[in-house]
Amino acid sequence: MLLCIDFQPAYEEAFAHLLDPLRDRILRAVRSGEEVHFIYNDILSLEGEELGDSPERLLAWCVRQDLPVRHLRMIRKNFGWVSHLFRSERERRVAILILRYLMAEGLDDSSQIPRPHLERIVASSHDDFEGFWDCSPEAWEEMLRGAVAMPFLFEGGMVPWLKSLSGSVPEIIGGFRHRCLDEMCMMLEASGIVYRNNDSLIYGLPEEEFEATAPSWRECELISPSLFPKAGLAVS
Repeated sequence: MLLCIDFQPAYEEAFAHLLDPLRDRILRAVRSGEEVHFIYNDILSLEGEELGDSPERLLAWCVRQDLPVRHLRMIRKNFGWVSHLFRSERERRVAILILRYLMAEGLDDSSQIPRPHLERIVASSHDDFEGFWDCSPEAWEEMLRGAVAMPFLFEGGMVPWLKSLSGSVPEIIGGFRHRCLDEMCMMLEASGIVYRNNDSLIYGLPEEEFEATAPSWRECELISPSLFPKAGLAVS
């Protein structure tokens, strides 16, 4: 299974150098019978700048790029559901545990988690709640305001989509490495889904340094059941 994240005209400048290998990889996937999920951001305008693409514009672009549209499962999502304060080190681990809790309890975001439970989640990751608060007071305040959220989904929903990946080890390509792509990886980890990052087809912002220490494989144990608006993922 191949998950292609944010390969779309709005961001083409960031990944133009990858178009030929992207096309080759997708065609190989189609020929071998792999499922290809093409995950993209819908239009959002911020101060006059469009940060996504309509389905019509995306499909037209795929045709121009000679991508096999009929064999792609087009999945629409919106924007960030995890604050940037939770993208690395212990904060990232806390965010993954919060996402697991939200899925298990059917909650929307971290502001809905009772404070004692939220403290236990932090402590289970950090071993010392007070120590976490001392080191990450901003992250704690953002958690209370809902900075870690389940994406607000359109047709289907995130949980059914995650269940559709069961039994596979998806290959992840796309970008942005430290933004949308990492959020999708965090959601996979929260669901205990093992995946593989294909670094040769992952892109990022020019100012972001490549994190060579990031593992290509992540194995995750299963756990039972504002500025960061609810985001969406719609399966079409």
